[in-house]
Amino acid sequence: MVEADAGTPGTLFEREVVRIREAIDGYTGESPAHIAVIAEPFAGQSMLMQQIIRFYPHRVTHLPFYSVVRNTGFLDTMRRTEDIVLVEGCHFLALRRIGGFAMLDAFLELLSTSEKLFITGWNGFAWSYLNAVTRLEEHFPVAIRLPPIENATLKAMILSQYDRPILFVDDTPPQEKRRFSIERRLVDLPFSDSPVALPWPKIAPRPGASGDATETAGAAEDAIFDRINRIALGNYGVALRIWERSLESDTVRMSSIPANPCTVSLTIDEAFLLAVILSMESISFGDLEEIAHTDIDVRQVLYRLRVQGLIEEERDSYRVKPEALHCVSAYLQKIRMVW
Repeated sequence: MVEADAGTPGTLFEREVVRIREAIDGYTGESPAHIAVIAEPFAGQSMLMQQIIRFYPHRVTHLPFYSVVRNTGFLDTMRRTEDIVLVEGCHFLALRRIGGFAMLDAFLELLSTSEKLFITGWNGFAWSYLNAVTRLEEHFPVAIRLPPIENATLKAMILSQYDRPILFVDDTPPQEKRRFSIERRLVDLPFSDSPVALPWPKIAPRPGASGDATETAGAAEDAIFDRINRIALGNYGVALRIWERSLESDTVRMSSIPANPCTVSLTIDEAFLLAVILSMESISFGDLEEIAHTDIDVRQVLYRLRVQGLIEEERDSYRVKPEALHCVSAYLQKIRMVW
């Protein structure tokens, strides 16, 4: 049995890695139980996949998709691989348009006849849509949704990137400081295969109660990571963006962490293209034009989305801004564009 290293808070998704390793170690070459790893954008899915590759460097073939798949050439590559195939970016196999599922259908047909074990990565919003349309879950007996990360893990992951001290300053006015807050903790429940993130009450010590400077500095550090992770809702990539925007001259002040206001006002066409961008994680202008029907001015829509601070352009593709992820997803879920 594979065991997690519970004493290493700076490792993402230890329990999920253990589940995947157990599935790999139990794979005999017959009747493979294919695996779907499902996560929202920026959550750290690629980091989990890299851990699997490091554990099985001679058994795993890594085949990532970085853009929309246009032909079935990838199937021949998969047939020539090792017995375990790790495929990232599976949401690039489908487009929200007529005839847009041809590549996905071909891939699922290969899975149904292959004796190789496939470990696949999916955008969570794309998975929900495609599962409703094609019943994806029937092809993947093992479905793993990546949970929100905890404060201790976030803190360890970020601080491990620095070989110099970082100063944490809680400059919140005393009257605004909260002694009671809610954090998210992973809890094992009997009806769930994966740990569930539940709200957990946390009581902060009264400021200056001990008079110990070291303890005060530690409290500021914990309070700042708590605020970052609450805003990020446990998403590592979102938290990292907030951290990077808040760090200045090796100092992070509580007042520099944005409040993350959420104001969105979109037309139906704008909301549709924003939902496509969210579900694809990164998509080119040409692919957006192909998906959009003829009466949508894609350039104008992209301009409107950029002006509202919802998307950004990166390497000739468009994606939701990490710090706007939960604002965008909440709005699109409210109007039932994604779920």
